[in-house]
Amino acid sequence: MSKSCDNKSVGILVWKDSDLLMIERKKYNFGFAIPAGHLDGLDPFLAAKKELSEEVGLDAEVFQERLVRHMVNPCKRDGGTYHEWTVVEASRWDGGIRLSEDETKSYVWANRDDILNFSKRLEKFAKIHGVEMNEGNLFELVRLTNEDKDWMSSPGLEPPMYFLFKELNLL
Repeated sequence: MSKSCDNKSVGILVWKDSDLLMIERKKYNFGFAIPAGHLDGLDPFLAAKKELSEEVGLDAEVFQERLVRHMVNPCKRDGGTYHEWTVVEASRWDGGIRLSEDETKSYVWANRDDILNFSKRLEKFAKIHGVEMNEGNLFELVRLTNEDKDWMSSPGLEPPMYFLFKELNLL
């Protein structure tokens, strides 16, 4: 039996100069994303600290809130049909990247062109599958990207991140 979803998630922006830390997820939800996870009863800043340590081995103490929004997006947990997203920025962090063996396949310090290329890969994938790129189709996009072997082996931007990145003016 899977965990119950608390319907609250945090995403963490980590910058090195003008490059954004992005991870490739090893399992659901396949794609490139910023480190992220459920709050599981923690406040967003404590959850961000925990997720950053678990997924990439970095330590951060100071976070600034950048975005809070409701998004109808699925997850693998029971009841995971929407999430209250909080996106924070780690303004001071240290440590070397140490990927989670369970969750993280790879990482990249993505420049603006890399981020745009990840988003174009998702847009192309959606077009091939006849799915319009809008939030109303997020369930279908997530389903398709989690079933398609080609996507899993060479993914683009994770679907929920696409819409968060648009609102954060990263796309």
